[in-house]
Amino acid sequence: MAFTRLELIFILGLSAFVLRALPQLFLVGKSFPDTWDRLLRYLSYALLCGLISMTLFMSGPRFDVQAAPYRGVALAVTIAIAYKTKSAVTGMLVGMVLVLGFSWLR
Repeated sequence: MAFTRLELIFILGLSAFVLRALPQLFLVGKSFPDTWDRLLRYLSYALLCGLISMTLFMSGPRFDVQAAPYRGVALAVTIAIAYKTKSAVTGMLVGMVLVLGFSWLR
């Protein structure tokens, strides 16, 4: 059973929401441990990374061999920018611009 990109985005987004929302519902009125908050935040980032890794190197249902080196460079720059700025959104925006720029150059 093959999923489309939109279905993958929806499933991973729903998973991230459930991972963050369910503990909040069960711990209403109680203090939420700081370590659990960090864990759930990192799980959300892990799901996002899973989505990126599945869709970044794919063109349709196949692995895009010609674009993989360019997209790999864009991914490395994205990680470096996100680490340096401490902002995942800034890194993703830079990565998106790089991937679009590389696709126009090819």
